[in-house]
Amino acid sequence: DIGMVNFSKYLIKKGLLEPPYYFNLLLGNIACSQANLLHTGIMIQDLPENSLWSLAGIGNAQLKMNSLSIAIGGGVRVGLEDNIWLDSERTKLARNIELIERIHTIAKANGRELMPSKEFRTLMNMEPGNGSYGRK
Repeated sequence: DIGMVNFSKYLIKKGLLEPPYYFNLLLGNIACSQANLLHTGIMIQDLPENSLWSLAGIGNAQLKMNSLSIAIGGGVRVGLEDNIWLDSERTKLARNIELIERIHTIAKANGRELMPSKEFRTLMNMEPGNGSYGRK
């Protein structure tokens, strides 16, 4: 939420984070930012320069936030950790592959190309492949 965006700026000022920055903006949690254009716009506007971002939504907000992000040029976070249902009526349990295929369909309909993971790793100055993250 916006508090975490503000905290990131504090960490940047302290020299603890270096660009480029990456944010998963998760909306629709009852205790945080709501899944609407106002909260989304405020969060995106307040991100530090040199930030990449993706939108996600909790429960029924997942498809709405993913679709919005595709439409306005952001990335997408999608998965069962945020929403276990494929439909808003909650009649069909989702599988991750179905959620991902739906995003591919929406991206294609919006004329958006998918960013390969290799390109994302390069943009974020990450090691190729799985890297050695978390290892000392």
